Amino acid sequence: MKRASILGCVVLLCASTAASAQTKPKYTRNVNVKVDVKLNDRTRPLVAKETAKNVAPTLSADDVLEVEGAVADIRDDQIELLTQLIDQTPDDSVDEKSDLYFRVAEAYAQKQRYWKLKTQEYAIKADSAKGADKKKWAGQSEDAAKKSKASLLKAVDAYKALATNDKFKNYSNMDKALFYFGYMLQSGHYMKEARSVYQRLIKEYPDSPFIPDAKVSFGDYYFEMAGQEPDKFKDHLENARPSTRPCCSSRSRRSTPTRSTRWVGSISTCSSTTSRSRSSSRSRT
Repeated sequence: MKRASILGCVVLLCASTAASAQTKPKYTRNVNVKVDVKLNDRTRPLVAKETAKNVAPTLSADDVLEVEGAVADIRDDQIELLTQLIDQTPDDSVDEKSDLYFRVAEAYAQKQRYWKLKTQEYAIKADSAKGADKKKWAGQSEDAAKKSKASLLKAVDAYKALATNDKFKNYSNMDKALFYFGYMLQSGHYMKEARSVYQRLIKEYPDSPFIPDAKVSFGDYYFEMAGQEPDKFKDHLENARPSTRPCCSSRSRRSTPTRSTRWVGSISTCSSTTSRSRSSSRSRT
């Protein structure tokens, strides 16, 4: 009897298991469901940005030269306007009228630098060209040289009108004007005239920040003359002999260079890694 009961229980259990296997579950789960999530600036994961290394400037020297050429007409209009203002400004407005002369001179100086660079550019192209192209670039180089020379002479005239007029002797930037005047003369290889202007600068404005560079120009002058006058070669080099005599006044507005000093003629001159030549003061090429 006991056995029969156990056997009946087993049969019922098997029957219920089979029935449940044949019956479909009420709820099913799909494991392949994909959720479409849209990310925005707040929910998007942060990604470390790579720091730029050795980023080169996007503005090249050719770009600057192109801009200088593009504003050529504007500069001519500027010179014309400044010239009119000079005629309209009374002489007793010393600083105002002097500054107008200075700005005219600088405008011509900018034109001179532009055409000088174009002269070199065209000459380089002529050297590498052949046939008709060589002749074309050579002609453009010659024309640019003429324009450079004409602009230089105009700048010299404007500086001279400012520097030689006694009415403007109290101009607050006269030392700067004299230095630029001398530099312009030297750029045109008017060495003796440039030397005379530099001497005036050194004599009348001994504390000017342009004095060290003006004195360096004397070394350039003597070396230039040594090449032009071979018979006086030794004399010119003697005038540019080295010395340890200091050149800068303690009252000078420019910080005293510490790298080295040298003597040029009867005038001492300082040189340093940060300010040694005329071009460093005017950023000229």
